[in-house]
Amino acid sequence: MQYLHVIGAFQGILLAGLLIFGSTTSTASRILGAWCLCLGLYLLGPFIYLDRELNVFSHLLGLHKFLPASFGAFLYLYCRHAIIAHPFTRKDLWHFLPFLLCYVINIELYLSSPEVKLDALLNGPKNLTPIIIAQVIMTLQAFIYLALSMVMVRRYQSQAEHTLSSYNPEVFRWLWKLLILDLLIWSIKGVASISEHSVIYSEMSYGLIVVFIYSIAMAQWRNQNLFKIEQLKIRDDDQYEGNTAEVTPVIAATTIDATSIGNSGALDPSIRSSLLSVVKTHMQENKSYLDNELTLTRLAESVEISTHHLSEVLNQHEGKNFYQFVNEYRINYICERLKNDKDIKILDLAMSAGFSSKSTFNAVFKQFVQLTPSQYRQQLTR
Repeated sequence: MQYLHVIGAFQGILLAGLLIFGSTTSTASRILGAWCLCLGLYLLGPFIYLDRELNVFSHLLGLHKFLPASFGAFLYLYCRHAIIAHPFTRKDLWHFLPFLLCYVINIELYLSSPEVKLDALLNGPKNLTPIIIAQVIMTLQAFIYLALSMVMVRRYQSQAEHTLSSYNPEVFRWLWKLLILDLLIWSIKGVASISEHSVIYSEMSYGLIVVFIYSIAMAQWRNQNLFKIEQLKIRDDDQYEGNTAEVTPVIAATTIDATSIGNSGALDPSIRSSLLSVVKTHMQENKSYLDNELTLTRLAESVEISTHHLSEVLNQHEGKNFYQFVNEYRINYICERLKNDKDIKILDLAMSAGFSSKSTFNAVFKQFVQLTPSQYRQQLTR
């Protein structure tokens, strides 16, 4: 365990330096770097009293104990800043209130002499109540921020599906896997607090935390835009309710009046059908799907209807979100071209069809066709 702590501490501090002071850094990288630094210092903390005697670092005794109380905030802020371009503000520091609270509750112990702190670490503190309260706070913050992270990721995923035509869906699959792994880790940590084998479960959970955080850190260091969704912007109120700003609803040869809209704001089915016909005609005649920067707002402006009505038409009448609606046109276009031209380069075709990257194209193609582009071409050849 000592060797693992040394290796983990060294890796954490090294990754923190690379992510915070690297030549190309982002806000998400710096947040992740600070997270790695806290984890590295947490793993380094026990070495201060390893020989059970006072030394030059004894005034720092116990300061590492509640560093994991910051992990929930780091997870939430990292996910938030990794997905979208969002500046770090002073208000974000409020997320570290549980972390600060753990130390405030135990301030009496931390202000004690090194001798008292060493005795508390080796034999247990005389007053267990502040320690127990801090442990409860540390566990609760982990699950609360995990839940907040899940809600946020789901909101961004919904926003991308309803407003963007080109993004890599694998990004959100990976994020959900990471969040589920984090849930598993803290669940094990929770079991450790009530199990007779608490030491084993606790060490197991922190071992998984080390692997979890450092794996993300290595991937983030290699790719600064690891989970970033281009064109996805957060609204000023940091909320997404399924709609974006509306434009004036004007439809060629189709008039919408108050009688066609119910009390709930929903369009009449016949109106939805007419609007869908207008949108499909526009897509087929203008091949708008070939634009890799096509968004719900741009398409709505092109056909002169509101983004709210366009979203409703696609969801209620067509049964698809904007992402599915546009990419179905793109995939059909690519499949037809592959049937008619056996020599065309797949990547060139993908870029001309509106996809912004190879990874996005491969993920979307497999999602719709259940085959990779190469497998589909081989199938055509056979």
